[in-house]
Amino acid sequence: MRPSLSNTLLASLLALGLSAPSLCAQAMDQTMVPRGQLRLQAHPLFTSWDRRFGTTTDGIERIEELGDDLTSSNGLTLFPDHPDLLTAIRDLAKLPGYTPVLGPTAGRVQQELTSVRFGGEIGVFNWLTVGVIVPWNQTRTVIDFLHSPDPINGDLGINPTISDATGVQSFLTSATAAQNASRAGADAVCASGASVGCTNALDLAARTASFASGISAAYEATPFFPLLGTTAGDGLSQTLTGLNAELQAANLSTFLPLVLSNQTLTAEGFPLIPTVPQSGIGATTPLGTRQGLWSIGDVEASARVRLLDNLTPTDDAPGSDIGYRITSRFAVRLPTGTQEDPNVLLDIGTGDAQLDLEGGLTADLRLTGWFGIAASGFYAQQGATTLTRRVAAPEVIMSAESSRREVRWSPGVLMGVDVAPHIRLGSSVSLHGEYRFLHKFRDEVELIVSDATVDPVVLELESGMKLHQIGGGLRYDSVEPWLRGAASHPMEVHLRFLHAIDGSGGHAPKWTRVEAGIRLFRRFWGPTR
Repeated sequence: MRPSLSNTLLASLLALGLSAPSLCAQAMDQTMVPRGQLRLQAHPLFTSWDRRFGTTTDGIERIEELGDDLTSSNGLTLFPDHPDLLTAIRDLAKLPGYTPVLGPTAGRVQQELTSVRFGGEIGVFNWLTVGVIVPWNQTRTVIDFLHSPDPINGDLGINPTISDATGVQSFLTSATAAQNASRAGADAVCASGASVGCTNALDLAARTASFASGISAAYEATPFFPLLGTTAGDGLSQTLTGLNAELQAANLSTFLPLVLSNQTLTAEGFPLIPTVPQSGIGATTPLGTRQGLWSIGDVEASARVRLLDNLTPTDDAPGSDIGYRITSRFAVRLPTGTQEDPNVLLDIGTGDAQLDLEGGLTADLRLTGWFGIAASGFYAQQGATTLTRRVAAPEVIMSAESSRREVRWSPGVLMGVDVAPHIRLGSSVSLHGEYRFLHKFRDEVELIVSDATVDPVVLELESGMKLHQIGGGLRYDSVEPWLRGAASHPMEVHLRFLHAIDGSGGHAPKWTRVEAGIRLFRRFWGPTR
């Protein structure tokens, strides 16, 4: 059946009219480029996900919203060092049951990758095709974030280190002076030996040092601090007042008045907090939607070898209704992409930026003139690279700036299988179903400089994943009819849809992917068909 011009134009318009990207792997492809032909391609892909196949702290696997990491009944818990603030206030204000309240937060996160995979392949021989694919990528993270201040129970405001840095510094300087003076006073009293006075002086020096170190830790813990007039604020002030009275009675240096927060946090101000230098987060962008610039991904060079084939028409063998084709593929992905920026919240990189070596095998079996099935498998060894990461659990969105370390990252091996039955609707058009399984093994991460304060194992724990995807598509391929002389020119067009239906690993994305592609041919040498 000779394809009509209208069918050809329709297929071309469908391919060009869709915008579609992916995170890895394009449609399963076992086709070879005829000898002397150059095949040029443009494959737009679109991948989007707002959920993941997560794991609870109890080890139970469940589907989680990406926005869960920004959702809390108390927004203070989004900041990793909030326990330090809690401990300091409980100890210093003598409030053992105290829990600070900032107000609830709710988040919705959606991550997207748009890619256009430009490429060229040439048929060196009928059994060998080589080529290069250059992905041109754009990433986007959509963040809808809501903080609801608690006007009744909320007792935290913006940390004075942000709103009144000079006042806090003066207070901490006086705390250091009082600590030194009380220690010197105790040494003087105890110089003549043990006595009640010596015991009292040592106790005062210890309590002064404890308050000085505790209040300093409270200022440094989070971007928030007790508000003036709250129970926590009054408790801290009362403790300091009593301590100052004892220091003054001993003719020692005293603390300046405690600097409490006098500025409440607004819903609009919360997303800006991570960018404030005094916040300790060190983010370069606010907590909001961000779209990256178009940039290059990991360039891929490949070679495909035809091992067995009785499907491709030749002068000696015009093709068979029951036949097979087996090809192998070898690829190298170059470190030309960009890793995610550790200072951009929820950033997505345009590539892994490290060298990959991949090998695969594809078999296409045509059982009748209208039905067939293709299956493929691949194995990819991912190379190690050195980069900067925040050494924190992946669900901690606003990890401390102090957690940044240079690490040696060895990504886990990738393996996958793909099974795609197809029904031929004509000589050039086929309808495909697809099942794809992807297994990424756990990464290995090592610190470049040994540091006992962080543990790189947290970057490994949820780095592996298993992902099951199903989908389907429509393919227009006039290469075989062209080789038989039944089509005026060769062309390939495809539409494809994939959706993740199951997975595991903790951070396996439950993504949806749409892909389109068009391939055009140009003869450089060899036969005209």
